Amino acid sequence: GCTLGTLRAKLEGGNLPAKEIQRAAADQAADFPQGIPECGSDALRFGLLAYTVQGRDVNLDIKRVVGYRQFCNKLWNATRFALQFLADFAPTPTLQQDLLTSNKMAVRDRYMVSRLTCAAKLLGDHLAAYRFGDAQMAGYQLWMDHVCDVYLELVKPVVKNDAPANADARWAAQATLWLALEAGLRLLHPMMPFVTEELWMRLPGRGTLGPDEPKSIMLAPYPTHVPAHVDAAAETSMEAAMGIIRACRSLRSSYQINNRDLATFYLRVEEGSDAHVAAQGQADDIRTLGRASELVVNGSVPASVGIVVVDETCTLYMDLAGLVDFQAELAKLEKVLAKTTPLLQNLEKKVAAKGYAEKVKEEIK
Repeated sequence: GCTLGTLRAKLEGGNLPAKEIQRAAADQAADFPQGIPECGSDALRFGLLAYTVQGRDVNLDIKRVVGYRQFCNKLWNATRFALQFLADFAPTPTLQQDLLTSNKMAVRDRYMVSRLTCAAKLLGDHLAAYRFGDAQMAGYQLWMDHVCDVYLELVKPVVKNDAPANADARWAAQATLWLALEAGLRLLHPMMPFVTEELWMRLPGRGTLGPDEPKSIMLAPYPTHVPAHVDAAAETSMEAAMGIIRACRSLRSSYQINNRDLATFYLRVEEGSDAHVAAQGQADDIRTLGRASELVVNGSVPASVGIVVVDETCTLYMDLAGLVDFQAELAKLEKVLAKTTPLLQNLEKKVAAKGYAEKVKEEIK
């Protein structure tokens, strides 16, 4: 990093004419009013890699580097947060094989393992072809879209539930989370060596995984694609479940439901569809991320509901009783109706105009 005063001092210590110094100082004050913030070498390296997709000339935007510094912070905080769920977990040298043959994995666990091996193929292919910008984006998306936003959120209630009946699901979630963190850090390591090394060394079980355990992430093999670990059924189910979860969140947002208030959702879904399979097999996951107290599939729906269409096979309803002020909601809808009615009348007038049927193309109609 560098303060604005330091930037100005460097200008004045050069060999530029006085007029050029004044012009450059004004540009610096406009571009960096607070100076250049400290970002760290990992964020700078990650940011520079992102620019390689556009060619050799780099018009570096400091704000973009700052954004990747925030990603480094997200990576650090998410991993440190996840470690609390692994406090009582002891990995083994054959953990991945033990997990895959345990018959204890839920759909969310199979999905995460599938995403990891697909990411390994994607990043490996990009790095081998020197597409460093694409590799950078693939690593970013793995952590943000799959590890942090989905899997880490899904396993919170599973790991917190230490009841004997939940022991198998809890172990599978912890094992999958450990593998996701460990492999995810190795995938990012060539692009972010310092923060990944520090976090990798903090994973539980270090020094207990046998004589072949690498002493550093730098010496660990880069993850490779294993076709047998790809689980198309789990990925399809998770995609459908996330569609329902997004619909839950959309309804909650549109009615401004407080995040701590759980809602009852009703799902009308076509039998045998992807959404139906997801609702049957991942009801707990949908309740977790959708902030639902209950998810009723193809049951009777009360009158006091909000509605959103998920897709052609699935419609979601949220019971509003006790969550919203119906009079206030009616007032909002009346305002919306007052704005849209003139637009509708104008369109009806155009459609009814003489010559509309003959002059307007069918695709516009």
